[in-house]
Amino acid sequence: MMELYLLRQLAAFKAYGTLSEAAERLYLSQPALSRNMRKLEEEIGVPLFVRSRNKLELNENGSLTAELAEKALSEIDSIAKQVRDFDRSRRTISLGVCAPAPIWKLTPLLSQLFPTMTIQTEITEETELLEGLYNGQYQLIVLHFQPDDPHFISHACGTEKLFFSLPPTHRLAKEPALSFSDLDGENFLLMSEIGFWHDMTVRKMPHSRFLIQHDRFTFDEIVNASVLPSFSTDTANAFFASTSDRVEIPITDEEAEVRYFLVCLKKQEEQFEQVFGVL
Repeated sequence: MMELYLLRQLAAFKAYGTLSEAAERLYLSQPALSRNMRKLEEEIGVPLFVRSRNKLELNENGSLTAELAEKALSEIDSIAKQVRDFDRSRRTISLGVCAPAPIWKLTPLLSQLFPTMTIQTEITEETELLEGLYNGQYQLIVLHFQPDDPHFISHACGTEKLFFSLPPTHRLAKEPALSFSDLDGENFLLMSEIGFWHDMTVRKMPHSRFLIQHDRFTFDEIVNASVLPSFSTDTANAFFASTSDRVEIPITDEEAEVRYFLVCLKKQEEQFEQVFGVL
């Protein structure tokens, strides 16, 4: 039986072009790699190389074998990945979300209902969430709209409302409510990894510039010390219990309030029916 490692080494030789480079990339000595290539020739039963002084090159047999090896290795690697993904799916619930807030509610719930499973979460765009649900990358996703697809089962799993968070000295801090257009053009502090909220605020406020912060502690410290406006949500305020003296102003635009939907494939409805039952 042909050894898999020999095919990998042949593919490496084809990729890197020289025995020395391939040996270095494979963490082998040149003599060891050379011996392995001779062993491969013996197993196949035909010469694969043209050998000359201090030089080794593939002949036509070798070129064909290397191409076939690359295809076979790609298929073998794909099989291995699919098996690993399958095994992980049996021990992991992958939850893809369009914004952070659903994670705060659903992660502890899933951990409680599935105590032997690892809960893995990711924030990404909703088109990628839907595609990932189809292809098995996620078992559950959260969207800020209800998908119209007979392959999906969805249940409402909460709401979230966006606010302007203004320092008390801001010129509009005493207004009962504001629209995006009222503050369009001002510089804003903004957290990263907030999902669709980022794209929506940038779209609604095209003349504003956003100073992105990646760490929650740093963001909170800057907000407390800054005169720049920022955003908050009712869910974030409840979860993080902010002690800031900022004024929270409701945003009147329809897009500033959303309803979230937890979605799974219809064929997996039974697996997650207890989750939907407590939402």
